[in-house]
Amino acid sequence: MIKTDAMFRHSPDMMSVPEAAKELRIGKNRAYELIKEGRLEAIKVGRKLVVPKSALYEFCRDERNYLLVLPNWRK
Repeated sequence: MIKTDAMFRHSPDMMSVPEAAKELRIGKNRAYELIKEGRLEAIKVGRKLVVPKSALYEFCRDERNYLLVLPNWRK
């Protein structure tokens, strides 16, 4: 199990999608795909999507997401 309480300690409570992608160490486009697929929670504020820190915790706690962030190494 990933210890998430210390993982995002210095992150803001709400962040842009590119900031959330940086925290997860994935690309910005992949973060938008995860949001579209419903695997990463985001809130629409006006025309902007923001990702709550709690969504990063939940994403990391869900074991089904572990293989989603790995590169496609079986080509």
